[in-house]
Parts: sequence; C-alpha cells; structure tokens
Amino acid sequence: MTEFIAFEKDAEVAGHAILTCLSCFPVYYRADVESILKEKNILDITPDKWFNLQNYLDVFKEISMRYGPNTLFNVGLAVGDSIPFPPEATLEAVLTGWDSGYRSHHRNATLGYIKLLSFDYQAKKAVVEVKTSYPCHFARGMTMGFARRFKPQDAGFIDVELDKSKPSHLDGADSSFFVITWL
Repeated sequence: MTEFIAFEKDAEVAGHAILTCLSCFPVYYRADVESILKEKNILDITPDKWFNLQNYLDVFKEISMRYGPNTLFNVGLAVGDSIPFPPEATLEAVLTGWDSGYRSHHRNATLGYIKLLSFDYQAKKAVVEVKTSYPCHFARGMTMGFARRFKPQDAGFIDVELDKSKPSHLDGADSSFFVITWL
C-alpha cells in the first residue's frame, strides 16, 4: 500500500474528524487548506456528515506536496494533543484505545488498524503499529501527541521514532511501526 491511498473506494471519514484536523492547522494555512478541501469535493463540513476518505487523503497529499512532511507531523501532533480523554487516562490506555477511536470516525470499508504491540514500563519502551491509509508523518505526529500528553509519571523526556528496521508507509508497506521511549 502506498501513502494517501484508501484501502477501498467506499471508505468514509466523519466530518467531526475533518473539523478536528482542520482546527489543528496553523491559522496562516487554514484558508489554503479550506480551499484544498473544496477542490477535493469536501464541502459543507458538519460533524455528523460523512465524506469520501480518498478525497480526504488527496487533501493530505496536496498539503504534503505544498508544505512538506513536517507540516503533516505538526498537524498530527496537534490532533494528538486535542482529542479529549478522561483526566485519569494513561499512555498505555490511550494507545490501546486509539484503534477504537479511529474506527468510530471511519466507515464502509476495510479500515486497517492501530495496535499497541508492546508496552514495557521497566524498559521504558512501547511499540505501536499503524496500518491505516493516513500518511506516516501524520501518524507519527499523533503518536507523539499522545506520548507527550500522557507520558508516564516518571518520564522526564519522551520520544517517538519510526522503526527504520522495518518497512513503513514511506517505503510502500501496509504499516508503519513507531517506537516510543522515555527517560
């Protein structure tokens, strides 16, 4: 699978997810992003309306081409920072429940998944597999947003890196693996 390609043509994304993402763009990009959304036939966005996922992924692709992968990372980071969770949420619980949240905002197709593969408090390391149609840099940003926001209490520093020992979306693979470490 290549980045920016929906698993199936009938896949849809909720307007709520699009609005959340749009609100995470820096103000100086928003008019341009809104213009790109319109170009890709994503019009009259309301939280309860559904939109073609491929059209939305085309928006991400255009943003990546115009502004680069760091913009996708930063938007993912802001999305991870903004999604509401109960105050007692832990990083392990958030990463475990991420797939459920993803599924609640997408429908009508094979969606892939987001899976916490390991979480080791003693080794201060966790591994997440993201098998979705979203770009790798955006997924890493979301992972970092969650990690930074819900880092373990004893962590002074937390980092998220793409596991370069495995193929990723950047290489055309179906999944990207993110290694979360903390000190």
